[in-house]
Amino acid sequence: MYGKIHSAVKRTVLLLIVILICVVGGFRVLPVCAGERELALNLEDARKLALSGNASYSMARLDFDAAEIQFEMSQADALMRPSVVAVKKAENARKNTARALVAKEQALMLDVDSAYYSLLSAQMRLDIRKKAEEQAKDALRIVTLKYDAGLASKVEVISAEIQLQRASSEILSAKGDLELAALAFKQMLGLSLDTKVVALGAPESSVRDREEIDFDEDLAKVLANRPEIVEIRDALEIAELEVEFSDNDYTPELAKRLYRNALEKIRLQFDQVTQGVQIEACRLYLAVRNAERGMEVARAVAVQAEENYKIMKLRYEYGMEIANTLLGAQVNLTEAKLAELQAFMNYEMAWLRYKNYVDYPVTDIDEAK
Repeated sequence: MYGKIHSAVKRTVLLLIVILICVVGGFRVLPVCAGERELALNLEDARKLALSGNASYSMARLDFDAAEIQFEMSQADALMRPSVVAVKKAENARKNTARALVAKEQALMLDVDSAYYSLLSAQMRLDIRKKAEEQAKDALRIVTLKYDAGLASKVEVISAEIQLQRASSEILSAKGDLELAALAFKQMLGLSLDTKVVALGAPESSVRDREEIDFDEDLAKVLANRPEIVEIRDALEIAELEVEFSDNDYTPELAKRLYRNALEKIRLQFDQVTQGVQIEACRLYLAVRNAERGMEVARAVAVQAEENYKIMKLRYEYGMEIANTLLGAQVNLTEAKLAELQAFMNYEMAWLRYKNYVDYPVTDIDEAK
């Protein structure tokens, strides 16, 4: 009985959270049909919803809460039975779980970004395929009119019909891809499967309004805030203190040598980790620049393909080209549009991976709460 009441309360709380995010976050909840609803979200909406609905992140928060409880219990216990070791262990566990929570959130945000853009890409690919079908219908109409007038062969009509069939088939495939992308997106956000999701996005504006990367500034942030740097820096500080405190007449010489060896090893590890972080930041930065250039090239090719299609269509209507030339131009345009879309998605994800890496937040236990 208690379990049923608890489950009902939990479902009610989750529903209230979703409604609150919808109102405050700005995404729309639209009626679709009985038993189904539609959520239209931008990327920021999706990130907020994931933080409340993703199961893995929720478990990481529970781990952090448990570490907080353990820390408070150790402090209370220390008042009756002082134990520096116990308090220190609880404090270290507290810091580690705080770092783990931040790491889980960063990984979740990148996964949400990827799922969001996969959904947006699938939506836009479907739109491109629908446009291609309309162009194929138009081409068939023109070829049929010319055939009826004795200006085109039956072979040209059959070619146009085949192209229309292919275009219609590609729409079915694109719809299947969209359903799969939507399922992955809903799973990432912790949404029910009967929810229809729509990714809102205006690709041109997101690129146009993006600030220029200051790599030197970002590299300084990376060297200050990346968790692998922070952890090895803390270890280095402890090793230096151990060497300093052992420099007395009471510590055995063998112990001193062990402390010095440990310090030298950590210094080497620090240099190694620092170099690795710098290389990764540089690699991600170059990936953004390469993706940006690829997007510019793909956009230029798409513009050229669209212009060529318009010219070939006019030339065919005036009897200056054969049907296959028109149909080929239409196929080239569709492929160019798809390539442009993929290039944009590559750029977006390259940018998000870079920002996720260099904008790593400083681990703050109070903020983690």
